[in-house]
Amino acid sequence: MAGLPEMMVFKDVPVVPVTGHAYYHIARGGPIWPDFDAQVSARHCRAGVPVDRRPDDPRTADLRRARVLRRPAVWGGFLVPQFGHLLAEHLPRLPQSLRDRPDDLYLFTVPAGETAESLPAYVWDVLGWYGLRRNKVRIIEKCTVSSELRVAAPGEMLGKWPVAPEYIALLDALAVRNAVPAVPADVLFVSRVGMAAQGRGAHLGEGYLAEVLTRLGTRVMDPAGVALRDQLAAYAGAKVIVFAEGSALFGRGLLGRIEQDIHVLRRRPTRNIAKTQIAPRCRHLAYHATVARQLDARTQAGTVRDDLCAAIYDLPVLFACFAALGVDLASAWDDAAYRSAVCADALGWLQNCPANAQQTSLNIATLTAAGFDLGASTRALAAPFTVKTDP
Repeated sequence: MAGLPEMMVFKDVPVVPVTGHAYYHIARGGPIWPDFDAQVSARHCRAGVPVDRRPDDPRTADLRRARVLRRPAVWGGFLVPQFGHLLAEHLPRLPQSLRDRPDDLYLFTVPAGETAESLPAYVWDVLGWYGLRRNKVRIIEKCTVSSELRVAAPGEMLGKWPVAPEYIALLDALAVRNAVPAVPADVLFVSRVGMAAQGRGAHLGEGYLAEVLTRLGTRVMDPAGVALRDQLAAYAGAKVIVFAEGSALFGRGLLGRIEQDIHVLRRRPTRNIAKTQIAPRCRHLAYHATVARQLDARTQAGTVRDDLCAAIYDLPVLFACFAALGVDLASAWDDAAYRSAVCADALGWLQNCPANAQQTSLNIATLTAAGFDLGASTRALAAPFTVKTDP
């Protein structure tokens, strides 16, 4: 297919398991490509630049015991058990690979300590969506030498990197082949309900938003509790999708292009998550500044985990977004019920988010300044500290 480079082929490539922790979903393991530092599209890239490191060479004894694959194989990627990163940057080689080499073995690595059996079920569902049968999958558990290993360039990647129209066409063909029935909806809200209370990134009080939308007749879906094919059926049939900012956007990406509008409720004020990937897949894409205040997650090591930050809705912006879609949130909104939901989520988030004591105190102060007083519940969480001021 024009626009997608031919798959590369290498001879006698050692493929090794992942070692250590995969920081920021970047694994150290997999194929040790010939002339590794000069390779680009065979490696894990973001915005066109390799971000992985060369795996350590296997020991001589491990090479002697290495399994040798004599039949042709394809490098599939790192099966990271995080839905968004799995789809966005570790599996986009598969559509072209399976089109060109459907009968080969497919080699994958998994995080250190994981096995094929311990992977989340959705990993296998995604591989099945692409058309990869489980008996064609080989998880690299020890050093393996592939006599003939092919790899496709990724059809897309994280960062500002254009998605090839030919790659979108492959996804369109997959959607047709998988024949998922479209479930009609004028507006579909894709939520992250429950994430905040677990200490993960979300809007506080989103459960109340989902409740009001349901009462108003808007379809609400929490993808965490819905099978992959059912998620895709909901996406396929919606005229408009409103996403709470998160990984579910990449699930929508499995379907290719659909003439629909997509809106994203930001929980990080400056982020346009998946914009490069989603814009070519829909008619219209918009991001909404729905953050009035943000609670940060600064860890004991001083690292800010912006993926774990919690947000308080900017209600006028939220109401205006849905009003433009024909959903009158403001008329059904009970401020007392909303504030109660925010406080419940905030308490769970403060207890479970790995923020250090000083950051926790700052977050409690932010909540108090916004008019959300958690009272005695936060006393054990807050630590005394001194805020330095300019003389």
